[in-house]
Amino acid sequence: MSTTAHPRQSRRRPLAQDPGRTCTEPATTIQRLQLWAELTKQRAMLLTDVHLSLLTDEEPEMHSDPVDQASTEFGQDLAIQVKVWTFDKLRHIEQALRLMQTNNYGRCRRCHKEIPFERLSVKPDALFCVPCLTLIEHGAARN
Repeated sequence: MSTTAHPRQSRRRPLAQDPGRTCTEPATTIQRLQLWAELTKQRAMLLTDVHLSLLTDEEPEMHSDPVDQASTEFGQDLAIQVKVWTFDKLRHIEQALRLMQTNNYGRCRRCHKEIPFERLSVKPDALFCVPCLTLIEHGAARN
């Protein structure tokens, strides 16, 4: 009787720091703590930006020159777009932090599979895995 294990059974699953790690493994507890820290850091920075932007709001300037007026309005529109993006990003971060508390964090909202840690480390508030996001974006591009 041989004491060697079956070749398939003897293979270890690669660890997170192994270069051969597959990109479909879910995040470990330590990685989830790192993602939590990153999300809370991003939230704190965005909240600071929001508070500062609310303090610097001024009355719109009126210019007699149409070019100056257009430039001022463009700057105001850009500032509004940045605020909208900031609030949208804050909403996504808050949602990700809530999902972490319920252990639903890191699951694709479309296919319900684990989102790889590599994706979450780039975008900790990701709601979709890359294949599902690609399908969603292609569908939106057709409309």
